[in-house]
Amino acid sequence: MVNLFDTEHPNKSSEKQYDELIGIDENKSNLLSSLSLLLDSNKIKNWHSKHHKKEIALVNQIYSGTPLVILSGDVGCGKTALAQSIGTPLSCKLDKKIIAFETPSNIRGSGLVGEISNRITEAFDQAKRKLGKDKSGILIIDEADDIATSRSQNQAHHEDRAGLNVLIKQIDLIRKDAVNLAVILITNRVDALDPAVRRRTSLHLVFERPTGEKAEEVVRYILKDIEYDESKLDDVMNYIKDQRVPYSFSDLIHRVAKQAIYKAIEIDKPFTIDLFKSTLENTIPSPLID
Repeated sequence: MVNLFDTEHPNKSSEKQYDELIGIDENKSNLLSSLSLLLDSNKIKNWHSKHHKKEIALVNQIYSGTPLVILSGDVGCGKTALAQSIGTPLSCKLDKKIIAFETPSNIRGSGLVGEISNRITEAFDQAKRKLGKDKSGILIIDEADDIATSRSQNQAHHEDRAGLNVLIKQIDLIRKDAVNLAVILITNRVDALDPAVRRRTSLHLVFERPTGEKAEEVVRYILKDIEYDESKLDDVMNYIKDQRVPYSFSDLIHRVAKQAIYKAIEIDKPFTIDLFKSTLENTIPSPLID
């Protein structure tokens, strides 16, 4: 039995989470735009009839395109947080409720024969049943490389190949079943995904660790409610720039900023840029994914 986690949008928690995703504005905008088109074919039809008297063949491919999005990149760069929270701005943009479904971490099951295939089918069936023909939703599959590994890889077991075939079939069935559902696959290892999955993608967004202006945007966000000298900010940014491995968004916000605040509470002192910098200097960037 697969138990999907479902969340109705809009909601205040997701709105806050979405607004707090700093330094990935382009990915936020692109994901919102693509999902709004995948889940609202009338917008495409209205645009087409308004601007083109003659039918554009390519537009038909958009109508029939696979509602699949891939979010890839290093850990701690906002992929999962964006997927979990995008339903609220999407709901506001489309002016209708969105249901976001998340597969559990044990989507593969315990390894019994046929179990992966059955659990993937059940996940899609659950989402489609709950949506029916009149609701819209997103199915989020995190760590998608667990079930979408390329069939050409030597370690790919028969069960993995069977599960992959079912995943592809279920994605293809969404349009045929006329269900208003988009699928978001999240992975740290996009090269491990099967080419057949990647070919079906309507949008592929890559998430990278913040450097330069994006890193400064994150740090300014962290320090926005306290006073500090710009010269000290320059020192912080120079230290960040000098690292061989960049800090991830999660490193800067959770491993550095939050730890600095914990320290300030412990010593009963204000949170300052100096405390942030000293915590930064004692925090090694998380390792890159090979």
